[in-house]
Amino acid sequence: MFSIEGRHAKPEIVAEYVIRLMNELKIHRFTSRMVTIKFKSELENYAQGLCEGDKDYATIQIGKNQSFLKQMQALAHEMVHARQFLRGELTAVGVWKWKGRNADNYAYTNQPWEKEAYRLERELFLDCFPFEKMV
Repeated sequence: MFSIEGRHAKPEIVAEYVIRLMNELKIHRFTSRMVTIKFKSELENYAQGLCEGDKDYATIQIGKNQSFLKQMQALAHEMVHARQFLRGELTAVGVWKWKGRNADNYAYTNQPWEKEAYRLERELFLDCFPFEKMV
């Protein structure tokens, strides 16, 4: 399940995109878990997107201070993090843990969960975004 909060451009396209992302990431099967996507004017430290969660929920925030397509690419990146939280691969209770191991001391660019999200975001965006509806 998912919900989308906040004002954003092209609501029908965003909803279709989220469904396609969830299917591609195979998190559509987690019917008792919730993914909430919030569009906000600006995020702290000028981040494009943020994600937090656990095995029961994921909350994604997308900054609207970027182009619509950049927002959608950021959403693909953050959906990878949502999957990581929902699967229990990534946890952030007190300390960051990746697949059960303490990962609090990784530099941002070396965090395995970020490496995975950056590796997948472009492909997810290009494969899942409903470009055909952008007329």
